[in-house]
Amino acid sequence: MSRNIIILGAGYGGIAATQQLNKLLKNNDDFTITLINNSPYHVLLSGIHEVAGNRIDSEGVQISLDELFSSTKVNIIEDHITDIDFTAKTLQSDRYVYKYDYLVLATGSKANDRQVKGINEYAFTLWSLEDAEKIKKHIHSCFHEARLATDTKNRKELLSFAIIGGGFTGVEMTGELLEWTSSLCRQYDIPEEEVRLFLVEGLDRILPNFKERLADKASSYLKKRGVQLKLGSFVKEVKENGLILDSGEEIASRTVIWNCGVTASDIAGKLNLQSEKDGRIKVNEYLQTLDYPEVYAIGDNAATPWNDKRILPALVEAALQTGKTAAINIAADINGQTKEKIKAKLHGIMVSIGGRYGIADLMGISLRGWPANFMKHMVNIHYLLTIGGLKNGAKYTLDYLETQGQGNGLASRILGHISQRGYSLFFAILRIFLGTRWLLSALDKLNSGWLIYSDKLVAGASTSPIGPNPVGWYVDFMEAVVFPNAIIFQYMITLGELALGIALLLGIFTPLAALGSAFMSINFFLSGFYPENPTLPWWLFSSLAVIGAGRALSVDYYLLPWLKKIIWRNRKGKSEDLKKVVKHP
Repeated sequence: MSRNIIILGAGYGGIAATQQLNKLLKNNDDFTITLINNSPYHVLLSGIHEVAGNRIDSEGVQISLDELFSSTKVNIIEDHITDIDFTAKTLQSDRYVYKYDYLVLATGSKANDRQVKGINEYAFTLWSLEDAEKIKKHIHSCFHEARLATDTKNRKELLSFAIIGGGFTGVEMTGELLEWTSSLCRQYDIPEEEVRLFLVEGLDRILPNFKERLADKASSYLKKRGVQLKLGSFVKEVKENGLILDSGEEIASRTVIWNCGVTASDIAGKLNLQSEKDGRIKVNEYLQTLDYPEVYAIGDNAATPWNDKRILPALVEAALQTGKTAAINIAADINGQTKEKIKAKLHGIMVSIGGRYGIADLMGISLRGWPANFMKHMVNIHYLLTIGGLKNGAKYTLDYLETQGQGNGLASRILGHISQRGYSLFFAILRIFLGTRWLLSALDKLNSGWLIYSDKLVAGASTSPIGPNPVGWYVDFMEAVVFPNAIIFQYMITLGELALGIALLLGIFTPLAALGSAFMSINFFLSGFYPENPTLPWWLFSSLAVIGAGRALSVDYYLLPWLKKIIWRNRKGKSEDLKKVVKHP
């Protein structure tokens, strides 16, 4: 009888758990794996402040779950779970009942209103893609109204923006507004000095998770650009047209963005499970809930034990590690093996402040400015490559580079240069020319008898592999390995050039052919033919330039999509698996 594993939530932890379970149980037909999420996308929450700040579109932080898991045994269900019966081992929605044998709760968290009056009625939160879209639309509306406003008081309220909370999200949102409002002022013909940005923090400094020296750098950066920091200040009340601090000071603003910590998600908060004060579910060192060993909790909605009774912080890296560990332990339980204790290791923290600045603390190394911002992009790219694998990793990365390359700042501009996909036809022409050159070189070797006579590599002719300026170790390698086996290497070189020529000429597996061409060019450099042969740099850089030139005038245009369908075709039998999980109420 088939048994069912359900992962509830497709955040960072949910994706990590699902992929690890598929990896460990892909050949075990006794178990089904089902991922239930309230949307068809995995959202990169670490980038939603860029959506709210109009730096990127929503598509830039969304990854299709169906695309991600199409060739796996994982079934994707888009549904909103309203209740869980742990005794009956079922999840309920308005439409269906889902039966589980193992359950992974990965429902994330939501903004904590701290019971401050007016937060839910008048403040924005930034904890979902929907939140980000609302903020972006509202800010556009504020500038549009301010341009037409005749009342000074109304105009001041419309052009004042208060971000509450000086943690990661609050500082990143402030950085985005700092740059975007400058652009909006030009767009709506509003003097920049009329715009006011406030960052309110209850502690005596922002970014308390960072070293004080780094946090001070971030504070200085914001202050120099006109942000008014209200440190040691707590919000007493939020109103329709502003907020009141505990000191009695009032800030007039139509835009209050609340980022003061998180609490467990709605579904996790109402479950009858042992939990901490903030609603995070208590788990043991194997990530099992204390009440039901077949139910695991991970990521932000779990109070994961860490380092002498501390709780693992709500960070992306923590969610990934808890998701993977929970999956390993479920598989271990199924296979009768020993479970693995959570041993979370956090490698660092980063925060971007707009597109031009950031700070980072990576394994004790402090970075600030655009290098910190750039490192954050690199971490995001590493994540995309990790979850996408061979199938989607490159696609996700190129999409990310293209999206980020449209932003402002040095790091974004560097990514933009890497991501450019234009001028495909011109690079295709260069690819064809390069392929022709390799083909002619191979034909010349064939005519010279490279496949017949074994003395071609050691001959003192122009075809000799050793030039006047060789690298020392390369000469030793040639004399010890190549020359004694000359006919074998002559075959390899001649047939290699022939294959490169045909592949580049026709555009067959273009990236591999281009890398092979670059390797051959580097080999010529090592052999000492440069600067005697001044065309060698052309061979090398042309090879690198045509790595992505298989999108036009090529067999790849038809071959690669066909191969993708064959290699990563949708797994059969998934609908039958679903019938084992879903019951009609």
